[in-house]
Amino acid sequence: MTEARPKLFSSLPFILTPNVSSSSIPTINYDSSRKSPFTVFPSIRETNYGESLGLRAKFQEKVGSSPGYDPSGSPDLIHWGKYFGTTSNTYNQNDFTKQTASESGSGYQKHDDGYIGFYHYANGISFDYLQEDIEEYILQLIGIEVVDDKYQFKKSELASERYVHSKREMVITYCSYNIFNKSDFRARFVVHMNSSLKSTPVQIDKSYQVIPNPSGSAPGSHRKTLLYNHHTIKQLPLSYWDELKASHLIRLFHQVDNPASQLTGLVNYSNFIDSKAKLKHSVRLLAKFLNKGHLCGSNLSYGLPTICGNKGDQSKKTNHYRNNLVNTLIRLVQLDLSGAVNQYAIDEIRAIYPNCDFDYVILKLLKVQNNTNVEKQYLEVIHRHLLTNSMYTTQLGLILIEQVKFLITKEAYDQALLIAKKCVQILPLDFECWFNLTLCYILIKDYENALLMMNSLPVIINPKQDFADLDEISGTKDLFMSTFVHRLNNVNEETISDKSFKSYFPLPQVPVENYSSSRTRNKDVKISGEDMIYEGSIKKMWCDTPLFTPYLRHPINGNYFYQSPLINCSAREISSVDPQLIKLTGPSSVKGLFTSQSSGSLGFSILDFNRKSTWGRCYDLLSYFVATVGWDTIVGLKEKVFTTDLKTSDGEFVVNNGQENSPKPSVYCEKWLEQLFLIIYEDLRTIMVISSNDKQQQHSALEWEMLGLLGWGVKYNLEESISSLITSVMGTSVEGGFDYFGTVQLLEIYDEFILSETTGSRIELFNDDYDLKFFSNKLILKLSSNYFEPFVQTLETKYLSLEFVMLHLMKLISWDLRWYNYTPNYLVTKILTKLIIKYDLIFVSTGFRVVFENNKKSVKAPKKKFNSMNFFSYLSGTSKTKLEENFEFVDEDTIFDYIERLIRWIESLREE
Repeated sequence: MTEARPKLFSSLPFILTPNVSSSSIPTINYDSSRKSPFTVFPSIRETNYGESLGLRAKFQEKVGSSPGYDPSGSPDLIHWGKYFGTTSNTYNQNDFTKQTASESGSGYQKHDDGYIGFYHYANGISFDYLQEDIEEYILQLIGIEVVDDKYQFKKSELASERYVHSKREMVITYCSYNIFNKSDFRARFVVHMNSSLKSTPVQIDKSYQVIPNPSGSAPGSHRKTLLYNHHTIKQLPLSYWDELKASHLIRLFHQVDNPASQLTGLVNYSNFIDSKAKLKHSVRLLAKFLNKGHLCGSNLSYGLPTICGNKGDQSKKTNHYRNNLVNTLIRLVQLDLSGAVNQYAIDEIRAIYPNCDFDYVILKLLKVQNNTNVEKQYLEVIHRHLLTNSMYTTQLGLILIEQVKFLITKEAYDQALLIAKKCVQILPLDFECWFNLTLCYILIKDYENALLMMNSLPVIINPKQDFADLDEISGTKDLFMSTFVHRLNNVNEETISDKSFKSYFPLPQVPVENYSSSRTRNKDVKISGEDMIYEGSIKKMWCDTPLFTPYLRHPINGNYFYQSPLINCSAREISSVDPQLIKLTGPSSVKGLFTSQSSGSLGFSILDFNRKSTWGRCYDLLSYFVATVGWDTIVGLKEKVFTTDLKTSDGEFVVNNGQENSPKPSVYCEKWLEQLFLIIYEDLRTIMVISSNDKQQQHSALEWEMLGLLGWGVKYNLEESISSLITSVMGTSVEGGFDYFGTVQLLEIYDEFILSETTGSRIELFNDDYDLKFFSNKLILKLSSNYFEPFVQTLETKYLSLEFVMLHLMKLISWDLRWYNYTPNYLVTKILTKLIIKYDLIFVSTGFRVVFENNKKSVKAPKKKFNSMNFFSYLSGTSKTKLEENFEFVDEDTIFDYIERLIRWIESLREE
């Protein structure tokens, strides 16, 4: 047996777990006395035993070669097979299937010999102790501990309802995909049960496999499956474990920050970022694999990977520098407010790749540097690269794009245009080059050439593409989503019973000692008399909402639930929305169709479609163009620049088309652009008609939300769009619900206008490189200096006060925690870190306490509460009076305690 050691599976990024590595990456000192909190796992029941494992094998056959199958792979699958017997009630009673209750008991035979399968998914297990970490995770899952070098069930597990008294063994399978090796690592644990004495030690057989992808082998070759037992597994090279850890790290942030890529039942752990030492360790691990980043997949919003025409550079496509690995690296360094981890990453890259191989990545890191302005270093990297490298390389083309964005920030539009033209010459098929060239022409007010350049954008539109099913996420079918949607649409019964819902998705909880002493003394907070406490809870959201609205018993995730608020509401609520508004913003909208054809996936979300595909980014750019010059002007330009006579159209593709000395040709307007004009026109027309309706005060909360989302995206009356979103968020809150889509959109608006310039770096102010968000609305107002400052002031005082933002940030954090996202998503960490930079740690922490206390239900005699007016008037000069009958929190909610520790964790990354 192995020596006892600390547990590593932390649900808290601010509980500093140990970090030891047996891999080829050097180890880090750790505190062996520190104990990590136990984590509650989701446990979704399979309709057919082993179905999730079968889908895993199917995923492996198609990963990286079929639409909808992301090269970064699916999250880890943990499958637990338990024997109940074919005559048991548990085996024969399953109320969550695609069959009705009358059908499920007749003629439906399962060939599983009395076994039932349960599963969940996981990201973020760091494998510091290699295969032993997997074993520890499985032991925690099934409730077994090691006593005197023997396995036995914990007393709490024996007393729980989930313990099965059985003669047959339990089988647990753990699957983890290796991006770089293109293989699936599987660990299988067979637990031999003792039916006579529960306290008797049990025997566990362990075996391991490395299963290569069928499509990952070279032509004519065949990689064999490698088999190991608990002794020979030590022969698996340490380099393989490094690859597996890097794969985990990339998938963690790729999926936690993209709800559309999250499977139901996914747990996102935080082991990679628990401390500054572990954060630096993660950064070094990724730097090691930079030259293999193209294997991890890239954002299709950049367009298809392309290459410079220079023969000496043909091996380096754009996805060599723009990929999910580089994105993860950018994400990690932003967590440290001191900027030390960022500098550490740059030093590591230069040490591993001394020949300027990744100067482009270094520029990306410098742009997100916290705590200081590094413009000088940024320009020095560009200058040095220009002096020491060939002019025509893929990397240089990408570096010049960064210089274009820098010059736009400095309002040097003419210089930016000259360099943007050079970028197009170096990378003539790169979407980003043409996008920035078009933007430069708009900024210098050469609108005719801007329209011509936009017509030349290499937009991906593939109407004949074979799409994966809507319920396929990250290459794997979401069984829960598939069944839930089927029952929602076809079965005249409850979508999922309250009993099954609580069984599948138990409320997250951790040891009570992880909370403050005052919270620990509150006996009402403890769970069933045990030393456990709910993690970041809001009772109103976690318990009341799913109890009274069964159709909301699911996370906002995947290609289905993440599409639109219209998907996540009742038929009665939908009936209150204007049919034309549903047509434009619903899942069957034309923009949804084009987004899917452009991104290669059925996934479409009204929240981020304008940055998830090349077509969506063109929607954003053209709507910005329209808002800048006006609809009538741009229609006149369109008629002047383009011709409908195909015979006079110049079909030749000219890279330097539109230069000052070349004549303006008569060009045929591309079909996709023609359709885009019609879509934007219809969006503008619809929102103007509905907004001007005399009965607008009778809009439902849902209709207000759709008006706000549509208006903000198409850039119509920004203040009115924000007002609509706030009306929706507050109206839903009064009714006891949580408006996920409205909350996320308002927080993104707050970041764009209030917080986007709070960091030390001033290199770029109109783009977020991590999620490819173009601050187009901000740029519109920035170009009108007389409007920007008053708009921001109005936003802070009238609409998005700090009190309002903190309240809804708390609710979003709690929502994510309810669905096991223990690693805070990008929007949450971005806003929290910037608030700490703008104010300070104590001020922000005190602000959250004031918000919590003033929105908490009064259960005792009235007494004087924290006065939010005095606190927040320092910033905005305004305050809202809390109505006694409305409340967001109750005394036993732990969300404030969680956020308080989350803030301390962010601060600890800066101080260590």
